[in-house]
Amino acid sequence: MISVAVKGYGVVIWDGSDHWRTFGATDMRTASLSARVDTALRAVRSFEDNDVLDALLSISGAELLAMGPECTEGLCDHGSDHRTDLPTDLLPDSDVNLN
Repeated sequence: MISVAVKGYGVVIWDGSDHWRTFGATDMRTASLSARVDTALRAVRSFEDNDVLDALLSISGAELLAMGPECTEGLCDHGSDHRTDLPTDLLPDSDVNLN
């Protein structure tokens, strides 16, 4: 799971299985954010988490909020600038189903 905040628009959540959701303060902001995410993801050739993260962070004003436990444990290749600041005990377990 990847959560990205886009300044002035809202939050994008990528669930890691080719699905994403957007949340904004208003329906108009949510729709605008959805369009921006859709445009960014069109450039993605494979929907691996690394490619999706790079695409989402390419959106102007985007900042990483959180990533799954593999990134906080240093097992991803994004470096420390992409690690979440959340305490690891607040991150979901890898077997948690958010649906």
